[in-house]
Parts: sequence; structure tokens; C-alpha cells
Amino acid sequence: MTMFWLGAALLVVLCMAVLLRPLLRGAAPVRDADAVPASEVYRDQVHELDGDLRRGTLDAGQRHAAQDELGRRLLDDGPAAPSADGGASQGKGARRSPALAALLLAVVPSAAILLYLQLGNPLALWRSGDMGPMGKEDMGHELSNAQVEGLVNQLAQRLRAQPDDAQGWYMLGRSYAALERPADAAAAYAKAVELVPDEAMLRADYADVLASVNGGSLRGPAQAQIDRALALDPDQPKALALAASAAMERGDKAQAVAHWEHLYRLLPPQSQTAARVAASLAEARGEAPEPAAQVAGASVSGRVAVSGKAPRKPGPDETVFIYARPVDGSRMPLAVLRRQVRDLPLSFRLDDSLAMDAGHRISSQQSVMLEARISASGNAIAQPGDLVGKAGPLAVGSRAVDISIDSMLPSPESK
Repeated sequence: MTMFWLGAALLVVLCMAVLLRPLLRGAAPVRDADAVPASEVYRDQVHELDGDLRRGTLDAGQRHAAQDELGRRLLDDGPAAPSADGGASQGKGARRSPALAALLLAVVPSAAILLYLQLGNPLALWRSGDMGPMGKEDMGHELSNAQVEGLVNQLAQRLRAQPDDAQGWYMLGRSYAALERPADAAAAYAKAVELVPDEAMLRADYADVLASVNGGSLRGPAQAQIDRALALDPDQPKALALAASAAMERGDKAQAVAHWEHLYRLLPPQSQTAARVAASLAEARGEAPEPAAQVAGASVSGRVAVSGKAPRKPGPDETVFIYARPVDGSRMPLAVLRRQVRDLPLSFRLDDSLAMDAGHRISSQQSVMLEARISASGNAIAQPGDLVGKAGPLAVGSRAVDISIDSMLPSPESK
């Protein structure tokens, strides 16, 4: 992103240099190519007087009087008093325009930036590499959040002026989901689905966000989006995975097995996703020899504490949620632990015994993301003003993980 802005700034500087140089320097005086210098005219007329003197048509006194008159004319018509046409041309050529230069300097760069924000895609400039490693220096983490919030807000403002941009609404929905704002993400996805109703992948992503809004449950609106996605594309991978999870949620193991088998056939056999699907498939078939929570390493443990740099001091009765989520970005938790602020600092252990869905557990993953959130309202859905801390990606089986709760979800006024 930095290289883009440096390149854009260089182009603006070059453009301004081309535009401003003639306005500030002024053009060279314009001369009439056909004009004869006055000194040459004077010499020719003196030669004519000498010829008249030799021929006897003038005497010496008349010749000197005529030469004096020519000298006076030369002084009157010299470089200090150019001809009417020549003087006008020189005045036009040498005139400068500092006011126009200042106007261009103010308008052109501003117009370029505004046009890019309206017609371009500023959010596409952001990459995870620009955001700094998660969980490292507090200042870098805060700056990263500010960068993402700024880009998302710019995209939202652009969509107010261009509400028919389906790709923009889809991007906004994904961005809100990444910022832990599932209700805003659902609203953005709803706009995208309204504009592009026959896109299966979009419907699957919308269903995932609706599950987050519904406390992790795939029932109701989320199930409707899953069904529509599979009707559009029976091979849509995310829709199949969600359909299998939804079937497990309602206790329909046969349907879950059918969806998992279908999905497994679509995946490269050696991929991590295929391994996770195989584990879920075995669980749905009842082939696991023992509960996965008892499998060695199928857990993540560590310690949660409130950082001294947290934006506010939470009350002792506020609720603490500790989540494990898949690295692939799905918002449905793999495991959830609920405590209170008075219990902090807190040692925790997340395993399959804390799963919200039997088909969506830590043991089915190779790595996870961890999040601790303090909620004043006790709501399972993230709200503005909640304090958060994150860690990951972490391999399943990690121990002694430290989660520092050091940032706050933005309030509506800051959006």
C-alpha cells in the first residue's frame, strides 16, 4: 500500500511540474521575424545622405542637419520604445500567472484523491502484511485497526453514492465480519444478495454471518440462505459445510454425513480442509473411538488478562467470553468459555467439551484463532464498547498462550 501511495504522489508531482512551470517562469519574448532593426535602417539612410552629398543634391550643412534628425528618430524608436505590434507580443509572451498556478496546485491533487476514493477501490490496497503481526506491539495493533476502520468507512461512503455496486457491498460485508461487526456485515450482504440473487458463494457467506448474528445457530434465516445456495450450486464448498453443520445442529446425522461426503469428494485428498472434513465425517458416522475432547492435544490453553493500556476499566460483573474459531474466517465458535471480569487474570482451557456444535469442534482443526471479549451487556454478539484481545493462528495443542485484552470495538459515533 505504501508503494502505491508513493507512486501516486510522484505522478501528481510530475503533473504539477508540467502544469506550473510555464505559468511561473513566463514565456520568452516573442519577436517579429520580419522586423528590421532600427540601427540598420539608420545606417542605410546615412549612406543615402552621403550619396546625395557626392552627387551634389545636398550641401554639407543640409547633410549634417538630416543626419541629426535621423539620430533623434533612432533614439525615439530604439529598444526602449518598441513598435505597437512588437510590444504587445512581448507583453503577452512574458506575462506570468501565479494566481492560476496556486489554484491548480490546490485543486488538481485534491481532485485526484477524491476521484480515486469515489471511483477506485481503496480497500483493495490493504493487505494483511501491511497490518503488522497480530498480538505484537500495542501501538502497531492500534494503528492497524485505525487503518482498516478508515478504509472500510471510505468504502461505505462510496456505496452510499453508488448503491448498485454489488461487488462493493460484498467486500463491505466481508470487511465488517473481519471487524467483529456481524450485524453490519449482515446488512451489507443483504444488499449484495438483493443485487446478485443467483450467486451461491455470496449466499453461503451471508448464511455464515447470519449464524453469528443468531448466536452461532444456523437455524432460520441462515438455513434459508444455505438451501438457496445449494439450489444454485450443489457443489458450493462452504454451503455444503454449513449444511452439514446445520444438520448436526438439528440432530440429522444422516443428512450431515451426506453433505460431508459430498464435500470430501470435491477436495484435494491431501489438503488440510479434507483432513478436517474427514474428522467431521467420522464424528457424524459415529466412528470416533472416544470423545474427541479426550484425544491428546485436542485443546488450547493459556491465560487471559486485561492490559493496563485498555481504553476503559471494566466492572467486576461484566461478562468475559473466551472463544476459539477456525482460521478460515468462519464466525461460528469451535469452543466458548464464559466467566466474569472478577475472575481475571484467568487460566483457561478450550476443548471439545465446550463446543456449541458437535460437528464443529477444536479436534477437527489443525490451528485456531483465539479471542477474549469483555461485554458490559453480557450479549454473546459483539457490541460497540466491548473490550477485546486476540491471539493466533495457533496450532491445536498449544499451551501457555497469553491473551491481552487491550482494545475496544468502535462506537457508532466513530463509524
